[in-house]
Amino acid sequence: MLSLQTKTPRDGTLESSQQHPIKENMAQKSEKTQPPAINAPTKELEKALDLLRAKDDTSRFVGLALLKPVLEQELSRKGGTEEEGTRTVIEQCWRALPVKFLDRLLKTKLESKRTREEVGSMVGLAVAVLHAFMTIMDAPEKDDRFVGRVPLLMSVLRSTPPETATQIMEILATLATTREGSQAVFGARDKDEKTDQKPKSYIFVTVLLIDIRSTIPSLQERLHSAKYPDISERIARAYDIISAFIGFLVQSLEALDNDDEDGGSGTGFPAPIPGDLLMKLRANISEVMSLTIEHLRDRYDSSTAGAAGLHPSARTLVEGSASPLPIAWDTSSGISEDPLTLSQLRALSLWLREEENDALRQEASGIMNVFLALYQDISGQDFRYPVLLSLEGISEIAEGVEAFLREEGWAILTADLENNILPIPSEHPRGIEIIRVLLAVVEADVTGPAKEEWMPIVEVARQSVVHAADTTNLELGVAICQLAVELMVRAPRGIRNRRRSAVVELQKYAEALLAKVDGASGGVRDGLEEVVQGLNSLSL
Repeated sequence: MLSLQTKTPRDGTLESSQQHPIKENMAQKSEKTQPPAINAPTKELEKALDLLRAKDDTSRFVGLALLKPVLEQELSRKGGTEEEGTRTVIEQCWRALPVKFLDRLLKTKLESKRTREEVGSMVGLAVAVLHAFMTIMDAPEKDDRFVGRVPLLMSVLRSTPPETATQIMEILATLATTREGSQAVFGARDKDEKTDQKPKSYIFVTVLLIDIRSTIPSLQERLHSAKYPDISERIARAYDIISAFIGFLVQSLEALDNDDEDGGSGTGFPAPIPGDLLMKLRANISEVMSLTIEHLRDRYDSSTAGAAGLHPSARTLVEGSASPLPIAWDTSSGISEDPLTLSQLRALSLWLREEENDALRQEASGIMNVFLALYQDISGQDFRYPVLLSLEGISEIAEGVEAFLREEGWAILTADLENNILPIPSEHPRGIEIIRVLLAVVEADVTGPAKEEWMPIVEVARQSVVHAADTTNLELGVAICQLAVELMVRAPRGIRNRRRSAVVELQKYAEALLAKVDGASGGVRDGLEEVVQGLNSLSL
């Protein structure tokens, strides 16, 4: 490499090693304290590299722990003959190390589950690795991945032991030799953070969850109270805010994952809530959703189950009166007209899809008849999209698929697909959601071979490609064809033979359509290719 040189009025040139005496001192200090030179084992570096590229923080932490002693060995031989292969792998490790993961280690706080020693070791590990890379890498002061860590290094400076604090000071001093680094160092706020201060968003959402949790159990007995409309509106708004928060949370966490994969310094969303508080919030939301499922079951039963034999002792008395409240199914506004129901379904459907909680999904499968009844009720509010979103999450477990089939979910969704969606292009996005649910049901292990009563979808698929006027609006037709192929693949031989002519014609038109979609979206073309390949694989 060309050595960096800086012009000076008196001396003419100043070599790069003289430009950064502090960095040289860092290396010299390491030489004094480290054992005799040992060649860095490339295998250990490659193992650490694989772990650093993993998606989970546990593997990354193990990789960081493996990397630290190897870097220390490299520091001990700094200035001697270096192996090019080892040097290359070290640089790959630095690029593979997610800076967001380093940030999370530097942000580690003392809490009930972590001792002071554990916090110190996690912060110390992050600082030691940064310090080692700073000493080994060429021109680290110009690397944004180093400069971007300055604010967090400043924030932990006061609370770290002397050895770690010394390493932080050496890192900051090296970075301060450039304009960008000095701006970051002097612009960082050096203050003691209040560890007991919770984000306002966490407090606000927690208050809403407490309000819902304390109100939902008594809503049934207030259905005929004059206060019910106001209470229902308040709780509905709380559910709407929870829905928006869940959506933001999912989006921001996805952005954080993308930053980790890209290895950038983070230009997306900030971490919305610290990890420990996020886990508490996650448990609280799941508890509220469990109560929501129970309330939807009770509300639906009281509205439609026709439990006319309910014993009078089970009725709630009006305060100060000897006569009971009218039972819920006598009310003029049923569950489908209550704004609270739609708000509950929106929040519940998002959580069922995004939260991998099999216990909650199993609870939700117990109200499958409620979901499907609301899906078919279009007299008032439109529940169809949130119901489909709920079914997408519930179909991830065997109990959910069994409940869906037991309650005639297949017949309900396919009838809607054929009668109400295919003729109306504006409804096609909902049709794609239906296909997503049906595919999950077909592919579930508990489903078994495809059934004869499901086979009309093959004819629907054939018509969707036969009558395709052009290559626009093909997404739904291609999705139906994919479902038809999956059904045929899983169908017994006798069912396949009975659908032979329809399959042959479907294959013919799918191949012809594939030849026309060069300019179509990549998803449509890929879908058609899968359909053609699947049909070719069938032994008819």
